[in-house]
Amino acid sequence: MLLQDQSASFRSIESEDDLAETRIEAVGFIFHGHLPTPDRKPGRVKAGTNILHFARCPKLDRAAADEDKLWFRSIRVAKAHLDQAVGLGRWKWCKLCEREITQRILNEP
Repeated sequence: MLLQDQSASFRSIESEDDLAETRIEAVGFIFHGHLPTPDRKPGRVKAGTNILHFARCPKLDRAAADEDKLWFRSIRVAKAHLDQAVGLGRWKWCKLCEREITQRILNEP
């Protein structure tokens, strides 16, 4: 994989306009939650935070403005990055998106 391709695998979403534009494209996955920083101890994960969605998921409208938001091109990149940055077991799929994935798998021939 080229270095250029790796850098385009994920990016930070900086504004509400950037989030809206990313959702219109409807490609990839969007994470919202709180990324750990050196000055903030990783505490308990509250319900509704540290969630990964499909880019077109309607539940993204409920994401708080003060949360960190990241866009990922593929689920493989998202999982690897979130396990390392947020922590294994400290993020999860949106329930609506998880159902859609399960249904796709069940419908495959």
